Amino acid sequence: MIAGIGTDIVEVERFKDKPELWSRFMSKREQDYINRFRFKEEHIAGFWAAKEALVKALNKRDFNFSCVTVAHDKNGKPFFEFDGLGIEGKIHLSISHERKFASAFVVWEI
Repeated sequence: MIAGIGTDIVEVERFKDKPELWSRFMSKREQDYINRFRFKEEHIAGFWAAKEALVKALNKRDFNFSCVTVAHDKNGKPFFEFDGLGIEGKIHLSISHERKFASAFVVWEI
């Protein structure tokens, strides 16, 4: 049964040259992943959108982004890893990005 859905879209430009913002919501693992790419801001914006969509799907306002890591399986499919958060059920994540915008869609299934 679907317990919640969330979506978010952000402008990539918001994340350009703002490492202080990146470190506030991204884990070390996420930062290492992003450093592999030439256009880092597109991926950073995608991670932000993913976490915002997660907040909406779970209907939680007091959510700490640093407790959530966006990871990828061997095929590149994104998924969430939770640090100390007791999230029941299954979370589905899709992220899209291009030069100007990034978006994410989350489905919470219990």
